[in-house]
Amino acid sequence: MPTVEERLASLEARVDAMAGLRTAITDLRDDTNRQFTDLRSDMNRQFADVRGDSNRQFIDLRGDMNRRFIEMRGDVKALDQKVDRQFIWLVGTQLALLLAVVGALLGAYYR
Repeated sequence: MPTVEERLASLEARVDAMAGLRTAITDLRDDTNRQFTDLRSDMNRQFADVRGDSNRQFIDLRGDMNRRFIEMRGDVKALDQKVDRQFIWLVGTQLALLLAVVGALLGAYYR
């Protein structure tokens, strides 16, 4: 059976081992917290970069779409003017034909 001094020495050794373990756990916790903090700051920086790139791309896309809509408005306006011009020619031709037919009928009637 171990003596009291041997048992006390054994307990002191265990307490010293636990104190070393406690220090190791504290160091591990601090290191883990530091790594998570670094990771969080890296992720925030990368997401900020991606967010900035996405915003810039959306702004560029919006500008391109506005430019194309302006071009399309110009094309539609030109097409509208062409249709108006052709309608005027069509109505003018029909009116001239009507006058020619009426003139021919009047000429045949009064002859």
